[in-house]
Amino acid sequence: MLQTKMMARSKEPVQAKSTLILSMCFAYIVHYLTNSNIFDLFLVVLCVVVFLLSIGVARPLPRYFSIGMFITGVVINVLKGTPIEGTANGILANMPVMSLVILVPLLTIPFKIDGYFDSIHFYMEKYSHRSRKIFGSISLFIFFLGPIFNIGTIRILHETIKDIKLAPVILAKSYLVGFSTVILWSPYFASVALVLYYLDVPILHYIPIGLPLAVFQFVCGNLLFWIWLKQNKLSDEVSRIDSFHEKGNVVLEACQRKKMIQLILLLICLIGLLFLFEFLTKWPMMFLVSSISIAYPVLWSLTTQKWTEFINHFNTFKKFSVPLMNNEIVLFMSAGLFGNALTGTAVSHGIKMFLNRTASISFLLFIIMIVGIVLVFTFIGVHQIVVVTALVTQMDAGMIGTRPEVLALLLMMSWSMSAVISPVNPINLLVSGLLEKSGISVGLRWNGVFLLVMLIIGSTFVYLIH
Repeated sequence: MLQTKMMARSKEPVQAKSTLILSMCFAYIVHYLTNSNIFDLFLVVLCVVVFLLSIGVARPLPRYFSIGMFITGVVINVLKGTPIEGTANGILANMPVMSLVILVPLLTIPFKIDGYFDSIHFYMEKYSHRSRKIFGSISLFIFFLGPIFNIGTIRILHETIKDIKLAPVILAKSYLVGFSTVILWSPYFASVALVLYYLDVPILHYIPIGLPLAVFQFVCGNLLFWIWLKQNKLSDEVSRIDSFHEKGNVVLEACQRKKMIQLILLLICLIGLLFLFEFLTKWPMMFLVSSISIAYPVLWSLTTQKWTEFINHFNTFKKFSVPLMNNEIVLFMSAGLFGNALTGTAVSHGIKMFLNRTASISFLLFIIMIVGIVLVFTFIGVHQIVVVTALVTQMDAGMIGTRPEVLALLLMMSWSMSAVISPVNPINLLVSGLLEKSGISVGLRWNGVFLLVMLIIGSTFVYLIH
């Protein structure tokens, strides 16, 4: 009895914290719609409370970086003579992207309830006997599902196909090839949202250059895998699952095919709705993503009369998923404060002069330098949020001599590559943890050639459209 009471009490702070985090996201939406100065103060206080609750349980590296950036940002604002206003604006600077990261997982609830994951398992099992087919299927599913399910896509797929007993190197290649493409183009992903937000680029202006490079990267990843199979003289044959043929009758396959078509159409509709609403309302993309992430599951549950199932999944999301977002919360909030405070300082001026001078010498050199900075800092443990925020807040497309969309794609390409190569990046950590292999093997050793090829192709593409 005593142990039960203690467990109940220990869960209470976690639930209270989850409620505060979700309240912060909802308050951001209300704040944007009302644009009230009084609500500004309320949202800032709420953000600070959430930051303090999250900082103590964040991982050591994000915690120390966040504390350092937060304190530095406050000190810079004091020296600039804007201790209250500057700090408040900085705290709210990354609130849109933070809300997006927290709320987007709500979109997965209808997919879970409608059983789309069973269809995914069906096709994974169907193609499991061929290396090239299973590699293409895994990377393709991540390409389509990643925008909605985010990093959870990899965990979901791994749980679905772990009984197929694929080689770790095949899984590592397929997971990271697939997910690196999502980072390049998806408007529901934090990387795209953050950069487009700071560069003030509409998603409709970015997709025509971001999506083609993502598709090209996907194709190159699959071609490189086929070459790798031949070079290592590995058979395309993996295994044959006899049980599949027993249950893979025509009726079942037709049903699963229909389900997969529905899934793809639904994903296309969600992306299309975002484009349509941005075009009609001219509202910021991140605000629209956060709003759709709430509105779609709620409307779906009401129209399908599955409100009870939705509430059960929402409570699970609130209980287990929201409290785990400590690292993202502290990094986004502190990076926003630091980047905002840095603007207008001598350091900011020096960074801008350095970037402009490098671009004036050679735009190709500028491309390599930006990619190199992001890769080096993320490899030693600095999160992309920190590095990219510090860079993008100092970039002026006009001064550099290019378009904002080009700068956005350059930063996306850098973010995508660093997510694969850095052994301390969440994506690399997840894959290496699932496969029980080192982050160096998963990123650099098994995907190093893919990254080198994409550096050459991506840099050339950015240079040509510049």
